[in-house]
Amino acid sequence: MKAVLLANMGAPTSEKEMKIFLSRMFRDKAILNVPLPVRMLLSSFISNSRYKSSWKKYQQIGGSPLHSSMNKMRVGLENLFSDEYLIRCVYSYSSPLIHDEIQALYYNGIENFIIIPMYPQASFSTTGSLETEIKQLKMKLGNIKIRLVDDYFENQHFITFWAEQIRAKLTEIGYSNPYLLFSAHAIPQSFIERGDAYADKIQTSARLIAAKLNLPYSVSFQSKIGKMEWTEPYTIEHLKELHNNKIDQIVMIPISFINENLETKYDLDHVIIPCSEKKTGIKNICRLSIPESDDRLIKMFYEFIIQSDENN
Repeated sequence: MKAVLLANMGAPTSEKEMKIFLSRMFRDKAILNVPLPVRMLLSSFISNSRYKSSWKKYQQIGGSPLHSSMNKMRVGLENLFSDEYLIRCVYSYSSPLIHDEIQALYYNGIENFIIIPMYPQASFSTTGSLETEIKQLKMKLGNIKIRLVDDYFENQHFITFWAEQIRAKLTEIGYSNPYLLFSAHAIPQSFIERGDAYADKIQTSARLIAAKLNLPYSVSFQSKIGKMEWTEPYTIEHLKELHNNKIDQIVMIPISFINENLETKYDLDHVIIPCSEKKTGIKNICRLSIPESDDRLIKMFYEFIIQSDENN
């Protein structure tokens, strides 16, 4: 038997878990590229100072929708396979943790793993973290075989998934002059300077989707933290520019995600969009919701698994 692991960052389910989640995240060198002693100090400070306010955000959106979405994707994929594959959801910073799940399955006789990241556009901070975990597990467990699926920012299933979502939304709202704003999670500018191609991949995804619909578009970045430079333009500032340019029928697409999460349900829905409506006067703005699961994405994952086995 082989194991297929759908991998994501994860999400807390309680205030106590929120503190642990933050501590794990900021101890990860993929997130904070500083020496270990500095990461340990910073992760302790950040988790202790932010966990209560962070948990309140989750409470405002009714808890994270991530686990439910991941489980529906898992079930959708299970329905396409026989008992040859054991399919699990795993996370970097909440339970079940990636390394814990792989070790448990390995000690129960499974030595062949395929990991599918829920990150369409790879970055040092996401897929890079998975690559480090895989390297450590291979060193520890010896004869284990772990294959990491490449990102899929220009895969036709992914592009069609978003294009069809947008078409349906436009039919629903009836905008006569729709403008697409692809909002992606920001990453530190220092990552780009070190060779992270994430921002370019976001641009490619946006270009291909907009071309399929023959609609004008732009790309912006959201959810930055701290005072360092992050990828620009920032979504909230870019919305002001669009309004100043008389663009006032805006459809926002959370292009870097395939699961709803805090950055979509809170940052976009509770902060960025209401703020833009209030401060700029934008009247026609909406966001595409991400379905909990979608047959096109499940088919894409299925093909990744088949291709991975054929190539190995």
